[in-house]
Amino acid sequence: GAQINAFESGVKRLASAVGIKDLPSLHPSSGGASLGSARVVDAQAMLDEELLALRSRARTLDTSLDQLNRRWEERLRLLASTPSGLPAAGNFSDGFGWRKDPFSGEPEYHTGLDIVAAAGTAVRSTADGVVTRVGRESGYGKMVQLSHGYGLGTLYGHLSSTLVKPGQRIKRGDVIGRVGSTGRSTGPHVHYEVVKGGHRVDP
Repeated sequence: GAQINAFESGVKRLASAVGIKDLPSLHPSSGGASLGSARVVDAQAMLDEELLALRSRARTLDTSLDQLNRRWEERLRLLASTPSGLPAAGNFSDGFGWRKDPFSGEPEYHTGLDIVAAAGTAVRSTADGVVTRVGRESGYGKMVQLSHGYGLGTLYGHLSSTLVKPGQRIKRGDVIGRVGSTGRSTGPHVHYEVVKGGHRVDP
């Protein structure tokens, strides 16, 4: 009984941590011998009732733990699929938002981050995902685009080479290409974009 009480307390804390408010084990348990009963209950009958009540609580805990496990796994998948960090070791050149176009000098809206690094520097995925596009695209030069699920995506442009293929599954930190200066570029760097819900956002 004491162990089950401890498990139930632990499950309540975990449920609170992941925002689950309706686990079976969060509801009061029922069953067991009634102390107010007028009839005389022999020790064996009382023990049988207590065992039934404990088995019921154990089954409820098992169901609750399954639900918690599924929620934790989903949280871990979301975290692994959320872009984090920089795709290459280097220095920031231009950030997200309005800037002066390096070619025309006119104001333009920059849709990602530029990270300056030596040509050939490894470009790494910033989240788990699937390669959706690889190749050359006007402005971006050689590029790789990834889908991470949950409406999230990333793009890596101006690469000197690409090292992945469409449909390939990628883990955070996998090398997907090399820094270059292909496309509309003034020097070796990687142009990095993050898409959320179909819109480019500040990485």
